[in-house]
Amino acid sequence: MRIGIDARPLQGETQFRGIGKALESVLINLAKVADSKHEFTFYIDADLPKPSILKLFTNLHLVTVPSTKLGRKRYFRSFLASYRPVQPDPKTIDVFLQYDASLGVPTVVPCVSIFHDLIPLLFRDEERKQPASGVRKYKNKLAGNLYWQKYLQQLDQYKRSRKIIAISESSKKDYKEHLDKPKASDISVVHLGLIELPILNASHTSPLTKQLGAKPFLLYVGGIDFRKNVVALLQTFYALKADFPELCLVVAGKEFGLQDQLSDRGWSQLLHTNETYAQDVIVPGFVADADLAWLYAHAAAFVFPSRYEGFGLPVLEAMQAGCPVIAYNNSSIPEVAGEAALLVEDGGSMVEPLTNLLQNPALRRDLVAKGKKQAAKFSWKTTAEQTLKVLQQAAEQED
Repeated sequence: MRIGIDARPLQGETQFRGIGKALESVLINLAKVADSKHEFTFYIDADLPKPSILKLFTNLHLVTVPSTKLGRKRYFRSFLASYRPVQPDPKTIDVFLQYDASLGVPTVVPCVSIFHDLIPLLFRDEERKQPASGVRKYKNKLAGNLYWQKYLQQLDQYKRSRKIIAISESSKKDYKEHLDKPKASDISVVHLGLIELPILNASHTSPLTKQLGAKPFLLYVGGIDFRKNVVALLQTFYALKADFPELCLVVAGKEFGLQDQLSDRGWSQLLHTNETYAQDVIVPGFVADADLAWLYAHAAAFVFPSRYEGFGLPVLEAMQAGCPVIAYNNSSIPEVAGEAALLVEDGGSMVEPLTNLLQNPALRRDLVAKGKKQAAKFSWKTTAEQTLKVLQQAAEQED
């Protein structure tokens, strides 16, 4: 089988985001599971560095795609395409894999597109309600409207696919409910895998680990957009402080450096309602893998108040590292967590179940044991094998 793959999510900013990291993990394992009868053609941006992991493939061809530099600039990218669409040659390509539909879905050959979620569609109204002031209010409104039109164009791209791979049953359900093509029988579910964190070094120290010392702490890892519900996380922490005065809250993620957005969410205002408690909210920003492994291993609990996830990898990361998880029972979270997490009714209070967890060592041990078993079910090798199978089906399917 001659497989074309758009490798541009591995270049530029997207290589560090979810789509880029997922494609990287799939390709690393695809290089291991694909036999020599498969040929690979990778399409890369002509002006950006070649992704280093492509060297894992011995039977490959590279095709460079012209850049669209203007479409990457801060203002123009809200309405201009950031990339030129790929046009595979049907004489040399049997099937095409697209991990990022915003880059375009070709129709000259059968295409398999990865469907992640409908977050912008499902949460648009809530995001538009978020307050802003001054000039930024009008900039946000203009940019939001422009990005919305661009997003609708991206959704249309999925309809050009021969087959869709949804990353969870929850995402498949959303696709079937909101998008009408391809038909349901052409949507497969292939779960994401799990990358093992670095083996924890017992003597590992850093400014962050020294700051925490032996203090008990709750951990959150992720973004700050509306659905992540970080204000409810802070409210939960403040409600626990009366009974657990030594408890700290660690919120990790580079978006916690976006002070304007934190203020829009109401985080900043709530944080300073109690300056004593605020001193125990630790915001390290982006955290390197070694520190992240330490945080997961030492946290009293991983608290994930998200109102929607296409998959929810942080839940599995925490379980893998032996950290008990508490999250909401919504979207893909119960599908990923199974019976290995404390799942709270969507939008409900986490204070009581967290209190129970913090006071009950037996419950913690049970969740840790179940969590490690649950995390072991998810493998990027399996993801790559199942993706290859869907590519084969698309290549052989009649129009």
